[in-house]
Amino acid sequence: MKIKDFPGDKSLENVKFKHPETGETCIWKSQWGYTDGAAGVWYGKPGDENPDRIYPIFLDKLEEALEWELVDGQDDP
Repeated sequence: MKIKDFPGDKSLENVKFKHPETGETCIWKSQWGYTDGAAGVWYGKPGDENPDRIYPIFLDKLEEALEWELVDGQDDP
């Protein structure tokens, strides 16, 4: 399932997805987007030694993230 198929009434926070470049499993933490189009997603890595550490994925438009794949086997959203 892709993020665009995720229920619109649910939060993406802590939802697992596949990193669009590396394919690694990531945990969605938050996102940002500006009217000029600059955007991105903050994510964590499962099993990271510092669970509070977050990493950015920079995007031209936040809508790009709608095509990312969710990780199978997580709880039903």
